[in-house]
Amino acid sequence: MSQSSSLAVKEIFPPHLGDMKVARSPGRPVNLLLKDTILSAIATVLTEEGYQGLTIGKVAKAAGVSTATVYRRWPTKQAMFFDAIRQWKTSLTPDIDTGSFLGDVDQLVEARIRFLATPLGRTYGTLLGEAVHNPQFGTVLREVSIEPARAQMRCFLERARQRGEAGFCYPADTVLDMLLSTIHFRAMDTLWNCTLETEANIRDLQGLIRCLVGTRQ
Repeated sequence: MSQSSSLAVKEIFPPHLGDMKVARSPGRPVNLLLKDTILSAIATVLTEEGYQGLTIGKVAKAAGVSTATVYRRWPTKQAMFFDAIRQWKTSLTPDIDTGSFLGDVDQLVEARIRFLATPLGRTYGTLLGEAVHNPQFGTVLREVSIEPARAQMRCFLERARQRGEAGFCYPADTVLDMLLSTIHFRAMDTLWNCTLETEANIRDLQGLIRCLVGTRQ
């Protein structure tokens, strides 16, 4: 495992998922810790080899366990993979409450861009391609990527209403679709090994947000 891949896994997953060693913590059963280790190993293999290179054997080797141990938790590569990408949800839509509508939306956009700029996030474009051929991929990606963002935007708008702040000039779902589609369209450049200019994209998108907020904050 390369140093950059190891750092990427630690950034994307909570601390216990970024640590490949199974160290028992108070109140956390050994079997859950082992599952965490395997999930971290899945992220490592995805980062280094992509979805096509993901196999139960490689995951078992990265986790330091037998293939039988992995199969006891997931009967297929696809089931294992779906469980792993569900861990992305907190990176794509983390808990946010800045005290202002504009600050909340800024952070939502920034979290998405920073995730897609990581080695693990760069596999996202490949997964979109898989979703064209396998509806289950689309269902899981919607569960992880789209529905949480919509729910979070509704929360932002409700808090803004309670504070008396202005929201978007246009329907929130339309604005969210525009923001996310711009982010993901630009992230597709990584499929051709182009660099996602993280800071420039954050500035661009946050500038666009300010054009769409009613008070032009």
